[in-house]
Amino acid sequence: MAELLSPGGNLEKIKFAIHYGADAVYCALKKFGLRSQAGNLTKDDYIEALSFVHENNKKLYLTLNAYLFDEDFNQLFEIVDFLNEYPPDGVIVSDLGVLNVISKNTDIPVHVSTQANITNSYAANMLKNFNVKRIVLARELTLNDIKKFKKNTDIELEVFVHGAMCMSYSGRCFISAYLTGRSANRGDCTQSCRWKYAVVEHKRPDMPIDVEEHPEGTFIFNSYDMCALPILPQLIENGVSSLKIEGRMKSLYYVSVVTSVYRDALNTLEEGGNFKSNMPYYLKELGKVSHRPYSFGFYLGQPKQHIKSSGYVKNCDFCGVVSGFSNGYAKIQTRGKIEHGEYEIVSTNLKIKKVFIDALFDYEGNVKKYGNPNEFVYIKVPREVEKLSLLRKCSEGNSREL
Repeated sequence: MAELLSPGGNLEKIKFAIHYGADAVYCALKKFGLRSQAGNLTKDDYIEALSFVHENNKKLYLTLNAYLFDEDFNQLFEIVDFLNEYPPDGVIVSDLGVLNVISKNTDIPVHVSTQANITNSYAANMLKNFNVKRIVLARELTLNDIKKFKKNTDIELEVFVHGAMCMSYSGRCFISAYLTGRSANRGDCTQSCRWKYAVVEHKRPDMPIDVEEHPEGTFIFNSYDMCALPILPQLIENGVSSLKIEGRMKSLYYVSVVTSVYRDALNTLEEGGNFKSNMPYYLKELGKVSHRPYSFGFYLGQPKQHIKSSGYVKNCDFCGVVSGFSNGYAKIQTRGKIEHGEYEIVSTNLKIKKVFIDALFDYEGNVKKYGNPNEFVYIKVPREVEKLSLLRKCSEGNSREL
């Protein structure tokens, strides 16, 4: 069965990704990881993460997939020395210079990032000369393209199956750098493709015309989110080794729920269960994380791309994490406001319990009217709940699903 690979924007998210069923996580140090706003790991965090992941018999891949300038390579060589002491299970790279340095100065397996735009097996087979063990395929490939690709190479193939998509070719965008001075190719994207644009005729500057695609109008650069869950069997049959969830900058709640859904789906496939009959439930859960409308990306041909709004669908609020249970009470580390009302507790294996909170208490047993973010409260629950379960409050409303 294919590997499930989840994002780890920081140490806490890495631990939750593993707890909720990831086979591997990908993360970055403070430099050169192409998500400079993700929090990322200090060297001490990385050492702890690596130990935690390996203790759980899982894998950790380190991203070094930014495009570098000559002035950056002294820092890169320092990172290489550190990684030789604490080697990850793979290093994800885009830049040919970084690839050369890693392959010549370490024995760490190399994964070539989707940013490198690898669309054919001839490029993949050439890259094997540089200790490349895996290709993260360009996002422009269809299912049929992937099938042909795999017939001509024995290299591992990884694809994105869930999360945000970029309007540019495999993510190599220059709009942010041009408009703001913050380069997407060095991890500092402002998501300027999500802004609203207009066409202005030179002699009529006071008559801007919105950029739209009839009949519905659109933010022309604005992409749907990807959800390839319904076509996981085809991806696996066509030779994909690793299924990657996007989201190093997403919340702990997003990482946990999406990982849990894909874990259950893969387990169902492996065990010969009824994958199709579970699909409505899976999609309903994926609708309970913050997302844009979903599409299949390029896998089935030309993707949905143009939507009117860059806003997210958000039907559930993440309220807290269960940090303990005793004598009928769950101890909640709050992440959002908690007050009286109906909530859901989400645990591993997609176990979901409804609970009505009619009273909250502090650690001394005093009644509280509500719980504020970043404190501990106690709530009475009808049965024992797992540590690291998630507390959420959901409103009525339909996800914009496939």
